[in-house]
This record gives sequence, structure tokens and C-alpha cells, in this order.
Amino acid sequence: MITVAEIEKGSDAELAGMLPGDKITRVNNEEIRDNLDFEFFRSEGYLAVELLRDGESMAFEIERDSSRTLGIEPEVMKIKICRNDCVFCFVYQTPKGMRKSLYVKDEDYRYSFLDGHFTTLSNMKSEDWERVVAQRLSPIYISVHATNHELRMRLLKNQKLEPILDRLAWLRDHDLRFHTQLVVVPGWNDGEELERSLRELRLFHPWLLSISVVPVGLTRHRTKLTPLNGFSEADYHKALEITLRHEAEAFAETGEHFIYPSDEIYVRSGTPIPPTEFYGKDFNQYQNGVGTLRSMMEDLNTQLPDLPHAPEGHEVTVLTAPLASKTLGGVLGSLREERGLQSELIVCENLTFGDSVTVTGLLCGKDLAAGIEQSHGKGPVLLPPNSLNREGRFLDDMSPADLEQRFGRRVFAPASFREYFPV
Repeated sequence: MITVAEIEKGSDAELAGMLPGDKITRVNNEEIRDNLDFEFFRSEGYLAVELLRDGESMAFEIERDSSRTLGIEPEVMKIKICRNDCVFCFVYQTPKGMRKSLYVKDEDYRYSFLDGHFTTLSNMKSEDWERVVAQRLSPIYISVHATNHELRMRLLKNQKLEPILDRLAWLRDHDLRFHTQLVVVPGWNDGEELERSLRELRLFHPWLLSISVVPVGLTRHRTKLTPLNGFSEADYHKALEITLRHEAEAFAETGEHFIYPSDEIYVRSGTPIPPTEFYGKDFNQYQNGVGTLRSMMEDLNTQLPDLPHAPEGHEVTVLTAPLASKTLGGVLGSLREERGLQSELIVCENLTFGDSVTVTGLLCGKDLAAGIEQSHGKGPVLLPPNSLNREGRFLDDMSPADLEQRFGRRVFAPASFREYFPV
């Protein structure tokens, strides 16, 4: 059963008489267990909807109209909780006082399919696997970390894990696709173990759609946690060499690029970001820090011909994190040369998680506030869009409005380069 959070005005659902708060139990005589079921069955042209309203059973018939949306927004689906105790779990490295969702150890194959969340597949029951096949839940995003079963159990601190290669083979045998990631921890699953994981994962192509290789993220909040080492300069170079060697071999065999070092590995090793065609049209591991910098450069190339010339006196202050600073500096240089945009780039240190955390998506409100304090500009302040969640709040639950009130300047996250210029 799902509860309707919102009904869009003018939609099929509103015209049928449905209301927020309705609890949908069946669609076309199929039981609705959660949002995933609803997404699966809602696509039919005719919907027979059974629901509860204030405890009373009701039925609605909806003839879909291509000129209208269905208009049913369900409440957020309850997340399945992770059973693992990973040595590098970010939840354990998060300080107090942050957004509540950061303390939830999510591990949910449904959100993996719906939103691209990574899952280790470790808390799925037989009925879950049956559902994956029945509803063709493909692709799924899978945290592998190591194909060596004994090592993977140590990394995840879970002795009840099934061998991941067996599960990937099961997905392949049922003609289901999947993306994978390897979060690399120096001294654990790097070097020969990284070689092994890449070698064994490659065999699953084309059912395997991608492999990302991502350095472990360590914050300053690791008291009483398993001692781990972050990446050294040598580690970045070695991880890049191993990954690109396997990528080149796989490309020679298949004619496809599907093995990706993260942007962090390229930047920290001083290696140029690959061209757009390396990542494919979908940039399918974008949310995992793969191809984000190339995507930014591609967006500039696409949007630049249609951008206006900046009026005299207009200047923006742009905030970023260390990892993206060089690329963004180049983008701002192009905007200055091509469109006369004056800008001030401020690289914000992550005061919340520590200076080893260099990505924009983990900048908090107080980190960005410290950056604005360094500003000499008077114009609008532009934030990294991925520092905000869907509700427009930072990880520490501050909002751009809080920064606007504090500094007396317009503060927002631009959706495109057009927003760098006045309306």
C-alpha cells in the first residue's frame, strides 16, 4: 500500500476524484506493496485503482489521456536498512548536527533501480530476487568493492555475504544489466586485488554496463573506527594506471568504454580529463563522481553560443571545492574572454568533514559561509548545485536563504550558465 502525498492539478488523477492522503492498495487488480510496484503498474492506458480513504474502501477508473499527466505523487518509500558494517562507511564518519538522513544506512535494491543508489545486495530475500526478475528491475547499481569473497567480507564486516560473483552471474543468466563500483582502500583492495576485481568483472560485459573506480573517502571524524589510510599521490597514479590498462584492454575486446576512474583520480594524479565520448552519452556514473568535470565543460560548449554579453559592472562570486577548482577556473576564464563576465572564484575548504574531503557535493552551509567571508565582490553568489538536496538544503540543514540573510547578497545554485548573467 502507498499513500498519496500530492495530486497534480488538472491531472488524470484529480479529474478522477483522487485526493492527497488516499492509500492505494491495488492497481488493475495487482497488489501495490510500495512505490516500485506503483511505478511498474501505472504505465497502462487504463487504471482500475482501489484505495482506502479514511478507512473506507473506494474504487476509481482512470482512462489515461496523453495530453495530461497521471498526477499521483506518492509519499517517500521507507528505505531498507544496511546490514553491513563497512570499514569505510561514511555514516560513521559524519559529525553530529547534520541533516537527519545522513545517519541512515540505506541499502535498498528498489532505490538502486529507481534512483541509481548503490547497493551491496546483502539484505535481499528470495522474494526480492524473484521480484527483480518478475519486474525486470534493470539496471541495478552494485557496490562490489572486491570480487575476492574473503576480502569483501572483511571490507563489509559481514560474514553472511553471498559471493558477489555468484550474484552477478545470476543477474547475467536472467538477462539483467548492472553497473558496479569499486571503492578502493589503500592496503585493502588496491594493487593486485584491484587488478583481480577488474579482471573478473570484465567477464560480465555486456550485462555489466560500467565499472567505476573510486578512492575511499575519509573524514576527520574517525575516532574508534578501523584505522585506514587515505590515498597518497602514488596511490592515485597506481590506481589510474591499473584502471586505464584494463579499460584499454576491454575497449580493444568490445569496442566500448565501460571502465572509469573517478574524476578525483584524474585530478589528483594531474592527468587530463578524457573527452566526452569516453563517458558515452549517458554519463551513467555521474552521481558517483565520474565524468562530472567533463560534463561541466561540455555544458559550457553547448550553452556558450546562446549566452549574452555581460553588462558592464556585473560580477559574480562562484564557490567551489578544491577538486573542481581548476576546471571551473577554466570555465570562468572562457566566460570572461567570450562574454565579458567578471567573476571571483573562491575555493572552499571543507571545515565540516576535513581538508581531505575535496568534492563540492560534501560542502556544508558553514563551509560555504566561510568562503563568502573571503569574498571581495558585491554581486550574486553562485553555489555548486550538488551541494543542495531536493529540498534546497545543505548537509548541515542550512539553506541559501540563511546565507542571503547573513551576507545581504543573492545566493543561489545556478541550473545553467545562463544564470551567471542578469535576467
